[in-house]
Amino acid sequence: MTSQASKSEQALPEDLEADVERVIADCDGDARMAVRVLLVANSHAMAEIAAIEAEMAKLLADVSRGYARGHWEWLLERAEIGIPYSRG
Repeated sequence: MTSQASKSEQALPEDLEADVERVIADCDGDARMAVRVLLVANSHAMAEIAAIEAEMAKLLADVSRGYARGHWEWLLERAEIGIPYSRG
């Protein structure tokens, strides 16, 4: 095991191995099926995140600038993931 691999394993949750085994067992031991299931689940999660981001952008666009007065624009500008909004 390389030092890079050991560093990445240390950053993972302790019960990761148990979760991996559970997913593979749920797929009757077929690792390819387990990967396929996880990829589909990830795709659904990413689509849900995109829908939530779109809803947030719409809500932000609908908020009256006079009401909000820009007090939280600085939070949006510093967000880890860009949040689209207009300065109206």
